Amino acid sequence: MNEDIKKMAHLLRTGNSMLNHACPICNNPIFRKPDGLIFCPACNREVIIVDEIQGKNTNITKELILTDNEENKKIDINKNNQQHINDVIEVINQKIYLLNQKMKSETQIDLIDKYSNILLKLFKILSNIRRIQP
Repeated sequence: MNEDIKKMAHLLRTGNSMLNHACPICNNPIFRKPDGLIFCPACNREVIIVDEIQGKNTNITKELILTDNEENKKIDINKNNQQHINDVIEVINQKIYLLNQKMKSETQIDLIDKYSNILLKLFKILSNIRRIQP
């Protein structure tokens, strides 16, 4: 039996949940630990799921974002990719600004909670990007 399948079976037996999403890198199923951490057992990396929010000024779609694990080495980024990274940072900053503006006038607790969770995830992504930048 494939080692990844054995590992996934062990995760299920030990209380982890298999989600209906696939890893954006290896396309294996991703799992949620009992403490809520979402990860890919094959890549051994945390995965962040960004939920969809639609508004007149923003449209954030559901996507899986793979984050670097502390056990993995920092990712080397060449100069050609630096502009792409800067573009991503700019877009994330714009989304943070838009969500902040929406939260200022929002009164529904469930939407405030959703916005807060998305903001937290966006800040984590920015932190991970800064960690891998040269």
